[in-house]
Amino acid sequence: MQKTSAALLAGTAVISAQLNGRRFNPTADHPGTAAWYATLRKPSFTPPGPVFGIAWTALDALLGYSGYRLLTARPSQPRSLALGAWGLNLLGVAGFSWVLFKRKRLDQALEVTAGMVVTSAATVATAASVDRRAAWAGLPLLAWVLFASVLQEEVWRRNR
Repeated sequence: MQKTSAALLAGTAVISAQLNGRRFNPTADHPGTAAWYATLRKPSFTPPGPVFGIAWTALDALLGYSGYRLLTARPSQPRSLALGAWGLNLLGVAGFSWVLFKRKRLDQALEVTAGMVVTSAATVATAASVDRRAAWAGLPLLAWVLFASVLQEEVWRRNR
């Protein structure tokens, strides 16, 4: 794929996933959701709200870069597998907010997070044989979703 097309496709995919997820986030635009989220019992290691925005800005940039690298790599079965796992990560990014904040399903949000651990690990593992930079760019997302799965499990357990 041409570099410009790959950059546009990867960037659009990441931005679309985030915009879709943002429609349900507990922000000032969604005071009811923010009020509900504030009532949840959370562990002491829950990051303050602004940390999520900072972290996801960096993760989004790395997701876009990883997708770009994979899209511009030589077509192969490992590349297709890596791109498939990368796409599933984007579905998780978009779907998590809908499940947690729109549907208010803590149990299913934990399942989405666990799924993202699997798809993030699969992206890194399959990308490693296609493009090492794409694989390295996926490691922070894997670390974040591992942390998020521990956090989400605690939130779910404390609020059952």
